[in-house]
This record gives sequence, structure tokens and C-alpha cells, in this order.
Amino acid sequence: MKPCVALATASRIDTGTSMARRNWNKVFVTGGTSFVGLRVVAALVNAGADVTVLVRPDHEEKLGTLRRHVHMVSGDVWNIASLRGRSRGHGAVIHLVGSLRAQPNRGQTFHQLNLVSARNAISMAVGDGVPYLVLLSAVSRPPGVSMEYLRSKREAEEYLRGSGLRWAIVRAPVLFDREQRGGAFLNALSRIGALPLLRVVAGRRAPLPVELAARGIAQAGLQGELPPNRVLYAGDLRRLGRVTGPKKTRLKLTRSPEPDLDSLADDEVPFGWQPDPPRDKE
Repeated sequence: MKPCVALATASRIDTGTSMARRNWNKVFVTGGTSFVGLRVVAALVNAGADVTVLVRPDHEEKLGTLRRHVHMVSGDVWNIASLRGRSRGHGAVIHLVGSLRAQPNRGQTFHQLNLVSARNAISMAVGDGVPYLVLLSAVSRPPGVSMEYLRSKREAEEYLRGSGLRWAIVRAPVLFDREQRGGAFLNALSRIGALPLLRVVAGRRAPLPVELAARGIAQAGLQGELPPNRVLYAGDLRRLGRVTGPKKTRLKLTRSPEPDLDSLADDEVPFGWQPDPPRDKE
């Protein structure tokens, strides 16, 4: 698969000093079968990237027609031993695993869901010699969600900052599918948040169409030169997501999930790692 040089060059993140790198168009994705992940993978493929997706054992079908356009490797993001060597030879890792919903009685705390998964993916990248990692985080705590959610996201960010990798942290707002229930309303809020007069106040928190955000995340990963560390917000995703390359056939997802509003920012629920069942009190 040939890299789409024109596309990645056009979307280059502004740099003060940059470093050319090999394999920049080889991208390793965790959480690629999720609401956001499927669209990021499709955007990467459409951009001409050579994509490898970490998938749950026997869950390859969730990628739909994308399976014909990506490499798949089996692994458990909560088991660091299963990740060793998986991302070797890639130019970037895009980590999209996480969840808005915790189940502490099953051991699925926000710490485990969002921090441990990110820590393992970062350690994998460091051990495999991948120089650059894009981390999907959140700009704020969604209504009704515990503060532990945002705390686990910020702790994952801090771990990445201290890893020695080059990084991009994506502090995404609520992401939505225009065709889902309530999509028209969320799209109106998104447009309002993009207005120049309101952008400073509400632009970072206004909902964002998931297709646009996915293209922005993909472009953040496809950097021909190693970019400086940067936190990306909704405005950055809009700018990166609007970049277009040479005309070509665009892949469309065969699976179009329609999540409830309270799960719009979900990335993935745990796989592989299974906590011990709670013990009955005597």
C-alpha cells in the first residue's frame, strides 16, 4: 500500500523543530473495533496508511470490510506480555481504548479501563521502538460520569508525558454520528461551537461529528516528520479532519453503531483481562 504523501504533508502539525522518520505511514491502532476506532481505521486506510489493528481473539469480524485493507494482530491490552513486539516497525501508535462506564464490582474501574490500558500501550511503544504515540483523551467529564473518569484520563496523559515518546494528546469533546438519534441536535451544537465568537468559550467542549474527529485523529498520526509534543482540541481536529488528498474510492463502514448519548465517547471495554468475580459476603 503506497503512502499518501500529499495528504500527510498537507496536514502536518505546525513544528518549530522536526525530525524526519522512517515508517511514518505504518500505524498501529488499539481500540480499532470501537465506535471511534472503526472510523479512525477507515480514515487511515483512506489516507493511504499501512494499518495494523490490535483485535480481540476471534473478534476480527467486527472490522467488517476493513479486514481486507489492514493487518490484524491478536493481543490483550490489559496483558502487557501479550503486546511485546506487536508494534515493532511502525512509525506511530494510536491508542483509542477506554470507557466511560466503570463496573467496580467486576474490577473494571476507571483506573483499569483508561489508565492501565494506556500505560500498557505506551510501554509497548517504548519497548518496540515506536517513536510517536497519539492518545485519545477527553476535554471534560461528561454529565453524570464520575470524576474518576477524567482523573484516569489525566493520569494516562501524565504517564505519556513522562515516557520519553513524542506524543499528541487528543482531548476530544463528545463525539456523535450525524445519523444517530439526536444527531441533528448535536450537529447544531457543534456548528454553534465552531462560530468565531463562541469558539473561545465553548469551542473545545462543543460536540464534534465522529467522522470529522476520526479524520483529524488519523492525520495526527500520519506525520511525515516527527512533530513536537502537542495537546489537540476540537478546533485542531476540525482543521486536520478537513484536509483532503487525491481523489480515490472511499471505504465505507459496513457496521454503523448507534450508541446511546451516554456512550458516545466510549472507546472499548476490556478484553482478555477478566477480574475475579466478587465474593459473596458471609
